[in-house]
Amino acid sequence: MTETERVVRIFHESWDLRDPDRGAAVIAEDCQFEDVAREELQPGPEAYKNDYYRWREAFPYGECKVVNVIVQDDWAVVEFVNRGTHTGPLETSRGTFAPTGRKVKVRYCSVMRVAEGKVVEGRDYYDSAGIIQQLGLVGD
Repeated sequence: MTETERVVRIFHESWDLRDPDRGAAVIAEDCQFEDVAREELQPGPEAYKNDYYRWREAFPYGECKVVNVIVQDDWAVVEFVNRGTHTGPLETSRGTFAPTGRKVKVRYCSVMRVAEGKVVEGRDYYDSAGIIQQLGLVGD
């Protein structure tokens, strides 16, 4: 396994381990990470932890399963699936959504660059409209 793959796996597997500090430890202080669906920048490890806690509050028993990791040099593409039941408030750019009790399954793709053992930039791509639909927050 390359260093790039090792780092991106630590980042993603920290969710199932319920260990945001483990994930934050592989994020550079000056990392520029973007949640493309929300058009939101998440700079550095503290932003990662804030996002972790936001999702963990909404989906406390959620899981993240890495499906595929493709590495070329210092870049990695990570395909993964998140599953969970919406049992806590979900904070979004469109407001806070009360728990629905509904299950969601969402496919994601992260594109990340690693340097000196840390994620220095990246982007998450996912179907935010699919999340809203699965939660019953809009019509089918």
